[in-house]
Amino acid sequence: MTILNRDDIRFSYLHLTGAAWQEPVRDSLESRLAALAEHGVPAMGMSSEELEKFIAEHSADKLHGLMSEYGVRLYELEVLFGWNAGPEESGGAREAEARFLDLAEAAGVPTVKTCAVYPPGVDMPPVEVLAERFGALCDRAAARNFTVALEAMAVMPGFTYQVAADVVAAADRPNAGLVIDMWHLFRDPAGVAAIDGLKGSQIVGVEFGDAPLVPDEDVMHEVLSARLLPGEGECDITGLLRTLDAKGVDVAPSVEVLSTELRALTPSENIARTLTAVRRSLETARAA
Repeated sequence: MTILNRDDIRFSYLHLTGAAWQEPVRDSLESRLAALAEHGVPAMGMSSEELEKFIAEHSADKLHGLMSEYGVRLYELEVLFGWNAGPEESGGAREAEARFLDLAEAAGVPTVKTCAVYPPGVDMPPVEVLAERFGALCDRAAARNFTVALEAMAVMPGFTYQVAADVVAAADRPNAGLVIDMWHLFRDPAGVAAIDGLKGSQIVGVEFGDAPLVPDEDVMHEVLSARLLPGEGECDITGLLRTLDAKGVDVAPSVEVLSTELRALTPSENIARTLTAVRRSLETARAA
C-alpha cells in the first residue's frame, strides 16, 4: 500500500482552528473532535500551546476521555524549535524541548513536528552540522518512542527543502523523516527536485494543499490566508503523488490549507469540503 491507496485522511492543527495564525483558537477542541468524528476522520494535529493550556485548565485524563469519546486521536504535536542551536545556545533550547516532549508523552502523541528557521541575514551552519544536531534530537526522541517529522518553510528561504532533505538523508535515523507540505514544496523553486534523493521511508508526512503558479506579491498573506485546497490551484499534485507512489511512501494523507475562506466555515463544513478535495486529488493520481 502507498499514499495513493489511503483514505485515513488526517487534519493538521492549523487547518481547523477557525482562526488565523497566532490568533486565539475560535473553535473549541471538543467542537473540532465532534466534527471530525461526524465525517469519520481518525486523527488531528495539535499545537503545544493549545495542548499545554488544555491540560493546565483541565487535565490529561480529560483530554484522553474526549479523544476516546469521539474516536479521534492526536497524530502530531507542533512545532518544536531549537534543536539546531549551537552548544552556547542549547541550554534553554533543551529545557524547552524536554517540556515539549513531556506534553507529547502526556497526550500520547506519537510524532513531533519540527523545523529550523534562518531569516535573511542569519547565518546557517553547514548541512553536516545541522545533520549532527538533528540526529541528536532524533536519538533523544527515540529514547521516548517519538517519530520526528522535519519540515521546511518556503517563506524562510535559508532552510529550504533541499537543506531539509539533505539533513534527513545525512542524519539517517529510523525514527525521522521529511514532511512534505505541498504549498511550501511548490513555492520552493527546487522543492520537488529536493525529494529525489530520499527513500520512501524518509518521508513521514504529506500535507495536501495547492496554489496558483504565480505567487501572490505578498507571500506572507498567501501562506497564512490564501492557500488553496488541492485541485483549486495549478500545482502538479498528480505528478507529485505519482512520484511518492513510486518511492513507496506509505503515510496517511494529511491536509494544511490556511485560508480565509475555509476559516469562515464551521468545522463540519470545512472538513466536508476538504475531504472532497483531497479524495478527488487521490482519485485523479490513481487514474493517471
